[in-house]
Amino acid sequence: MPSTRLVVERLLMALLLPLAMLVLAQRPGLLQMDAFIHDRLLILASHTAAPEILIIAIDERSLGELGRWPWSREIHARLLERLAPAAPRAVLLDMFLTEPSTDPREDARLAEAMGLLPVYLPLLHAGAHAGPDALDEGTHPGFLAPLPRFAERARGLGHAGLAPDPDGVARTLYLREGYAGHLQPYVGALIAGRVPPPSPEAGRPGDWLRQDPLRLVFAGPRGSYRTVPYVSVLRGEVPAELLRDKLLLVGATAPGLGDQTLTPNAGMRGVLPGIEVNANAIDDLMNARNVALLPPAGYAAWTVVPLWIALWLLVRLQRHALPIAFGLATACLLASGIAMLGWHWWLPPAAPIAGLFLLYLLWSWRRLESQLAYLRQRARVLHAIPSGAFEVMPAPPALSGDPVVHPKQALDRAIARVQRMQKLMDEAMHAMPVAMLICDDQGRIASGNAAASRLLGGGELAQRDSDPDALRGLSLPQLIAPMATAAKADAPGSARLHWTIRLRDEYTTADARVFRLEAAAFGADAPDDRGWVVMLPELTTEREAQRQRDEWRRFLSHDLRSPQVTILSLLSMHEGDPDAAGTADMRKAIRREAKRTLDLAEGFMDFAQAESDDYRFADTHVGAVLLDARDQAWHYAQANGVRIDARLDDADETLVRADGSLLTRAIVNLLNNAIRHSAPGARIELRMDLESATPDAASDRVRITIADQGSGMTPAQLHALLHAPRGQRAQFAPEPVATPRADPDASAAAAPRRMGLGFAVVRAVVQKHGGQLGGESAPGAGTRFWLLLQLRRELR
Repeated sequence: MPSTRLVVERLLMALLLPLAMLVLAQRPGLLQMDAFIHDRLLILASHTAAPEILIIAIDERSLGELGRWPWSREIHARLLERLAPAAPRAVLLDMFLTEPSTDPREDARLAEAMGLLPVYLPLLHAGAHAGPDALDEGTHPGFLAPLPRFAERARGLGHAGLAPDPDGVARTLYLREGYAGHLQPYVGALIAGRVPPPSPEAGRPGDWLRQDPLRLVFAGPRGSYRTVPYVSVLRGEVPAELLRDKLLLVGATAPGLGDQTLTPNAGMRGVLPGIEVNANAIDDLMNARNVALLPPAGYAAWTVVPLWIALWLLVRLQRHALPIAFGLATACLLASGIAMLGWHWWLPPAAPIAGLFLLYLLWSWRRLESQLAYLRQRARVLHAIPSGAFEVMPAPPALSGDPVVHPKQALDRAIARVQRMQKLMDEAMHAMPVAMLICDDQGRIASGNAAASRLLGGGELAQRDSDPDALRGLSLPQLIAPMATAAKADAPGSARLHWTIRLRDEYTTADARVFRLEAAAFGADAPDDRGWVVMLPELTTEREAQRQRDEWRRFLSHDLRSPQVTILSLLSMHEGDPDAAGTADMRKAIRREAKRTLDLAEGFMDFAQAESDDYRFADTHVGAVLLDARDQAWHYAQANGVRIDARLDDADETLVRADGSLLTRAIVNLLNNAIRHSAPGARIELRMDLESATPDAASDRVRITIADQGSGMTPAQLHALLHAPRGQRAQFAPEPVATPRADPDASAAAAPRRMGLGFAVVRAVVQKHGGQLGGESAPGAGTRFWLLLQLRRELR
C-alpha cells in the first residue's frame, strides 16, 4: 500500500497540474505552439478553389496600362457596363466609395452602371475612430457607408473586416459585427446567401460586438483562385462565357495596393491580398466549411482527461513512465490532426502534450526523490551508529526480483545488525540518571545521555536544552575547563598528563551545579581505537548541604553566642559591686541581650517558614497587607522617633495571589530595618504603585516601596545584600549614624548595619511569590527597597 505522502502527492498532481495547464494554455507560449500546429494542419486541410469564383485583379499589368491608382470612376463604370451582358451572378467591388469624385458626372455614370447588375459594396470600418457617438450616424453606426447614390444602386452593403489573432495572423472573420443593436452582416455572406439569423445580443449599447465567427479553411496559397486582369476585362479580351453566372470579385492584388493580410497559407510572400481572403471566405460559406472549436467544458475535458489517464497508468505501470507519456502525447497530436483533416474540428494539442511532459517530469522526479530519500535516510542511520560491538547474524532473506529493491534490502540488513548490537547499550545509557558520555581518546564527545546534556547545557548550549546530540563533536576538556578550580588548572606538570587524569576533579557549572569527573577506557589499546566512558556524578546536593551546615555552624558559633557572652561579661563586671545604680544598668543590658536572643530565635522561625514550601496562597488585598505591616512596625517607630508615611492609593482594589502573613512579615522586616537605621525625626515612606512590564499596556504588577533617610550603603554593599546566595546572610559596616539617644538600647542605631536573617526572609518570600526584589542606595542618602508582584490575572 502506498504511503500517505505518496497518496497526497498524487492527488495534488491530479488536481493542481490540470488547473495549471488550463491557465498556461492561455499564455503566449502554448498559444503560439497551438497556432503553429493549427496553421500546418490548415495547409494540409486545403481544398480545391470553387470554379464559380473569379477574381478580376487590379494587378501590376492593369496599373501599367491604365495609369496610377486611383483610377477615375468612369473606368469602373465602363467595367460594369462590359460585365453586364455576361450576366454574372454577383459582383463585389472591393472599394470604399465614401467620398464624391471631383467630377459628379463620373459618380452618376458609375451609379447608373451599378444598376445593370447585382453589385455589392463593403462598408469602411470606422468604429475604432468614431466611438459610441457614431450610433447616431445613419443606419450603419461604426462604419462609413458609400455615398447615397451608390448605396441605393448596390444590391447589398456589408463589412469586410478580418479579426487577426494575437500573433497578427488572420484566421477568423465574423459574419455579424458592429455596435450592439446595429450589427452589420459580412458582405461575403450576402453574396453567398449565407447570412445567419440574428442571435441575442449580450452587449450594452455602445459595446462593439462580434458574432457568428467563420474560421477560414483556405483553398491554398496566393493565386489559388482563377484570376483575370482588370484591363483585360475592360477591353473585352475575356470571353463572356468565362464571366457568365460567376461570382466576380473586383479588387487589388498588386503589391502595396489594397489590403495585404497575413494568413496561414500565404506562401512565400507571407501575405494574401484582401480580395483573395474574401474569395476563400465566400467559398467556405457556399460549401459550409468552418473550423469548429470545442466549448469551454469540452476544451477543459480535452486538456484534463489525458493527464488523468496518464496518472492512472503511471500508478498501475510505474516502470513504464516514458512510454506512457510519449504514447499519450502522440495520441493527442494524432487526434488533433485527424479531427482537423476529417471534420474541421480544432483540438489544441499544446496544453495536453505540455501537461503530459510536465507530469512525466514530476512523476520521475518524485519517484527518484523517494528512492534517493530512502537510501539517504538508511545510509545516514547506518553511518550514525558506531561500530565495534558483537552481533548475531540472522538468516539470509530471499532476494526480490526487482533490482531496485536490492540496495534497500542490503541497507536494511546492515542497519538491523548494527541496531541489534546497539539497542541495549543505548537504552541503558539514556535511562541512567547519572550524566554519562562516550568520548574518543582526544576527548571529543561521541554521544551522551540527557542527564549529561542537562548538566553541561549552560553557556553555548543553552539554546539546545537537553538534547543529547547537542554535545556531539564538542571537546570535553575545553567544555569543562572553565568550570575547574584555579589550583587544579594551574597545577605544574598537569599538561603532560592524559586528560582523563588531568581533569579528575570537581567542577561547578554556571548555575552552581557541582559534579565530579570519572573516566574508564574501553576498546583496543591503540589511541585511535580506544574510547572512554566518562561519568559525571552530581554533587550539588551534598555540597549545598555542606555549605548550609558550615553557615549555620558559623552563625551558631557567633550570633547566638554573642548575647550570652555579653550577659556573662556584664555579670562578671558587677560581681561584688554594691552600687545599686550599676545594678540597674546591668539589668537593662541583660534585658537588651536577652531580647536580642529572642529576636534571633524568632528570626530562625521566620526564615525556616520562608524557606519551606508550606505557603497558603489566596487572593490578598495589597492595601490590607501594607496597613497591617505599618501597624506592626508603629510601636518600634514611635520608640525611635521615626514617622511612617503610607501612600496607598487604590490599594483596596489591588489583589495579588499571596500568603498574606508571610508577605506582611517581609514588609515588616524592611520597615524595621529602615527604622533601625534612621535618625530620630526622620520619615520612612511606604507606598504602592501600579505599573506595566511593557509600555502602552495595561497595569499587570504592583510595586511596593520602602524608602528611608538613614545612613545608606555603597553600591557594592547593596549588590551583596540583594544577590547573596540562598541561605546566606549579608553583613557590612557602614559609618554609624549619629544619634542623641540616651537610652542604652539606642546603641543599636549606631552599631554596624547588619542584615541578618530578616533580609534573608525577605528574599525567600519574594522568590516564593515569583516577584522581584531591588533597591537603590548611596552613603548618607538613605536606602530605597522595592518589591514587584504580579497582579491577579483577572484584574489585569
